[in-house]
Amino acid sequence: MIPFRRGAKLNIFSKSMILIVLMLVPIFMMYNSSNKTSTDVVEQELLQVNMNRIRFFVEQMNVEADRLWRAAFVIATDPDAVQLQFRSSAEPTYSILESKRLLLQKLDMQSTTFEWDNDFTVYSPLSNLAVSTNSKQQYDLTYFTDHLSQERWDYRRVFTERGVERAFVRHLITPFESPNRTTEPNMFVEVTFSSENLVNMLDRFMQGSVGQPFLYRPGTEPIMPHGADPKLVEAMAGQFNRIQASDSEPADGSVKLTYRNEPYLVNYVLSSTLGWYMVDFQPMKKVLEPIAHSKRKFYEAGLLLLALGVAMAALLYRNVQKPIYDLIGAVRMLRRGEYGHRIKRWPNNEFSYLIEQFNLMSNDIQTLIDKVYTEQLRAKESSLKHLQAQINPHFLYNNFAYIQSMAQLDRTKAIVAFTQHLSQYYRYTTRTEQQLTSLADEMELIRNYLEIHRMQSERLQYEEYMEEPLMKLLMPRLLLQPLVENAVVHGMESKKGEFHVLISGYQTDDGYEIAVDDNGIGMTDEQMAQLRIRLNELVSENRSLGLRNVHQRLKHFFGEASGLSIERSFMGGLKVTLVIKEGGD
Repeated sequence: MIPFRRGAKLNIFSKSMILIVLMLVPIFMMYNSSNKTSTDVVEQELLQVNMNRIRFFVEQMNVEADRLWRAAFVIATDPDAVQLQFRSSAEPTYSILESKRLLLQKLDMQSTTFEWDNDFTVYSPLSNLAVSTNSKQQYDLTYFTDHLSQERWDYRRVFTERGVERAFVRHLITPFESPNRTTEPNMFVEVTFSSENLVNMLDRFMQGSVGQPFLYRPGTEPIMPHGADPKLVEAMAGQFNRIQASDSEPADGSVKLTYRNEPYLVNYVLSSTLGWYMVDFQPMKKVLEPIAHSKRKFYEAGLLLLALGVAMAALLYRNVQKPIYDLIGAVRMLRRGEYGHRIKRWPNNEFSYLIEQFNLMSNDIQTLIDKVYTEQLRAKESSLKHLQAQINPHFLYNNFAYIQSMAQLDRTKAIVAFTQHLSQYYRYTTRTEQQLTSLADEMELIRNYLEIHRMQSERLQYEEYMEEPLMKLLMPRLLLQPLVENAVVHGMESKKGEFHVLISGYQTDDGYEIAVDDNGIGMTDEQMAQLRIRLNELVSENRSLGLRNVHQRLKHFFGEASGLSIERSFMGGLKVTLVIKEGGD
């Protein structure tokens, strides 16, 4: 596929995809807006309905508790209850028992008139007599003194015929006075109802609901329905504690919160009679599941439409756009000079004729180009051999004098080392059967060349730094040696002291650069400008002949973008760089 260029026009496939997206986006936006509105309405309705249910539940609970409390006043004014405080231990036993039996019957009758399971107890501290529907609990003055709860319902454990259970207890004291009484009480009336009554009410409340209702008072264990998850209720109670902490006296209200990454709608109402909160946690996910299901179905349908649209666009791309891309790509390949490129995949439609004619045209162009190109290669090869012949014999005569002087001094080892370097150097330079070599072989030639000069002059020092991948680079032979020879011959002549040469190579974004730096006398800006001009001349002075040859060979082999770069070196002398651009001949 041809890459999309900056500034290029949109193709048919892109336009089709944009059109499909523009059609679907408004639909999805309208549906999301409608869905959000529906969800908000459902949440408000759910909140109102659930709050009404909770208020009705609390109202029922308050009414039943108030009825039990009013029954305590009826019992306190009953004649048999009043007479109980005047009984004396001197009276016959049967008389006391008869009086207690009559009062117990009335307490039983009073108890059975209520829907809740309850117990009534009458105790007179004057006669120390107690009558109760709960035969398991022992009543005396100490009991009432320790457990007195006159102003509110107390929630604690009690002993009943059903065993030990939690219950709500409240006491009425006669005579009816202020709680800060100054007189001793004549009679205690205790009203007790089990928390199981409230559990049963919560069970009925849960029927047909997805919520988790429970009764809660801070610092007290929650009252929960049968089948409730105790851990979840405890966690919800902890959440409600934080809600309550944010409001000093929350009578009722609603709030949304998140627990374990799941949103909940919390409704709560305070019971004014018992002082407990009726709390209901409703998981929004379950409540809104029908809406969420409808939303998923809509998105599935939308994705199906999008998939069908993409399939149609892909079909259009395959049968129309792709052949056009193939033709455009083939034309670009021709412009880059790749005349052997052919379009191999032919669609079974009208584009097959265009592709066939294009391949025929490309074949004709390639045939013509090959004829002209072959003649140019022959001419270049002849020119390169001539240029290389001019480079080879530059410094041979300078070495014999050194060998003669070393022989006169009887320095055999120096002669052996020198002749080894010299023989390896000429073995490489005179090998004309292979026009290409690797940079690694070229560097070995440079080392031999520099060792030959270093043995003749101890002032010469050289270093090399090459990136490892460059050592495998293929290049024409004897490209780098003239640069080093130019640095040694012209840079060291008028240089006093040590002469340093640095040979370095590295990869660039679009090719390679191999540089030769020296600390010689260098050149002025004017001299460097003149040298750059002479590099492109057909003939040149002897001093720049080697550099001009290298420059021309680089252009011949690697293309017109390649060549020599001449500038001032950081070492103080001259820096000559082989600039090789990829994509050349």
